[in-house]
Amino acid sequence: MRLVLQPMTQPEDGGVAVGTFDGLPCVFHGRVATVGDRQYEAKEIATEILAAVEEKARAVFGPEWVQSLALVSGLNPRTVQRDRIGRFGLPAPILRALAEGAAYPYARALGDVMQATARLAKAIAGDGGRERPRGESGIPAVIDTDGPMLTTVKEAKRLVTWLAEQRSTHRAPALDGE
Repeated sequence: MRLVLQPMTQPEDGGVAVGTFDGLPCVFHGRVATVGDRQYEAKEIATEILAAVEEKARAVFGPEWVQSLALVSGLNPRTVQRDRIGRFGLPAPILRALAEGAAYPYARALGDVMQATARLAKAIAGDGGRERPRGESGIPAVIDTDGPMLTTVKEAKRLVTWLAEQRSTHRAPALDGE
């Protein structure tokens, strides 16, 4: 059995389509995946979920994706550890986000911006790293990051451009024999 996370047309019944499972559309309703005429509890296909997550999370966040996924999803870092995913799976919206993110032409850059957005949203919300009640991510569902994000991106671009200019004027002299 193989789960392939990929962008899918979303069903109108409230389910979350995350990709294909053995070539058939895979739609979650809560923790139950429907594939053709079969249903699977997320725990039953957790190893397949882990393999699919590994592939797509690496594409979006790189080889050390666990902390990044925890940050952007708002889940506890322990929840997104490989062994936990391999036993329990992950919520369908996270699978869908990984599918869509990995399909983006600049997946790693998108992953970086997702992390920046999550950090900025937490900072704006005043999250000082305090403990949250179970079920709360620390990232508000509704927060206006547009203005601060644009300002932050412009400042980042300015600094990267400035550093590129500085490299050309501050090159170390060549050593003998180089």
